[in-house]
Amino acid sequence: MQAFACFGLLLAQALPVAAAGKLVLKIQAANPSTNMPQVVAIRTSLPERITTNDIINLAGLELGYDVKSDTYFVHGQIPLAPKEIVVREVELNDIWTLDEAELQNLLSRSQSMAGMLESTDHAQTAVAARDNVQAGVAAILARQSENRISMVSAVRHIQAYESNRKVLQEVKQQVGSIENLVLASGMNPGDTLVGEDRRAGAPRRDAHLPVSFGEAVVKITVMNSSATQARKVDIHRELPPEVTIDDVLDAGGLQVQFDPKAGLTYVFADAVDIGPQETKTFDVRLRDKWNINGPRIDYLAAQISELRKVTSSRASLVAVENMLVEAEASLKAVAEEKGPEGFTPAYIAFFRRQADRLDAIEQSLNRMDVALKPLFTKRGFDLPAPDRKTTWLIIYSILGFLAVMSLLFLFRWFYKP
Repeated sequence: MQAFACFGLLLAQALPVAAAGKLVLKIQAANPSTNMPQVVAIRTSLPERITTNDIINLAGLELGYDVKSDTYFVHGQIPLAPKEIVVREVELNDIWTLDEAELQNLLSRSQSMAGMLESTDHAQTAVAARDNVQAGVAAILARQSENRISMVSAVRHIQAYESNRKVLQEVKQQVGSIENLVLASGMNPGDTLVGEDRRAGAPRRDAHLPVSFGEAVVKITVMNSSATQARKVDIHRELPPEVTIDDVLDAGGLQVQFDPKAGLTYVFADAVDIGPQETKTFDVRLRDKWNINGPRIDYLAAQISELRKVTSSRASLVAVENMLVEAEASLKAVAEEKGPEGFTPAYIAFFRRQADRLDAIEQSLNRMDVALKPLFTKRGFDLPAPDRKTTWLIIYSILGFLAVMSLLFLFRWFYKP
């Protein structure tokens, strides 16, 4: 008969493999007993940024979602004979490599747009930005080549990626500055805008919330497996990070507290009496802080309509118009998504990722808005400046007029009765 052990040897490490575009997380479980079979529990967190679309093979394990850390993990129960060791290989897409085609596109775009501005007042600024793009892309490609998954450890590979992401952001901002200069000069920078603008506002998730929230129910179940003895059980359940004390509509008979050290709200009860083979369920009703994206979708749709009014009559704004078409299609896809039924970790994960997708759309719209503002904030008449002779003639005329008016006031004061 197998005995369920509360311990066992579990080692997990990520090792690189030669296959391009793939990372293998090797999870080793061992039974240290020499004479007793065991069932070893496995739970290993997956790296940050991994989503369900990035998992190639779970190696027979199950996938879970950690609400607190917003990361996925694999878990399972593995029966092991005495001294047995097993290794499970979880395969993941290598999402820690920047697209070299995108990098080359940023480089070529900066070069072509700098050429467009060669005969304008912005030529020197554009050339400086282009050179910064060239240096940044070269640095990214060099670091990425030196830290490929087939050459270094997974940890070093991911660290190189994180460093490259920071440089990539700077590169995109340089490209964005050139795009803005091209637009300001009345020219079309291309089919779309690929750069960023540090002046673009960050997405605001809290700016467009529902008038009234729905409800989510957390079920907390405790049971007494003894057939003869009553038990006292302490209950302690942390709630998701989005939940505050005010979001707990009904604690279901439990008490509510906030843990400042953990930064989490939790419900609890001490020494709950449970009779033999009794099961108790506590329904904790919460304000639904996740399925709240409807008003924000409506706001972004209205923002797209307003920007389209600006771009519809300008041939030089083809890039912005194409971005609006793409943003509108992305927003429609988000609006048509259907979330999971019931309040589960999968429910929370779905609406968190949906909010991320809306962030990307809003960031794109903010980028367009910043690029367009200089084109439509000019005031006055668009007339050529007068030549030097005309300018001085106007100045002398004004001075002569002021001199005559001064003499009139002087005579009037002098001959006053």
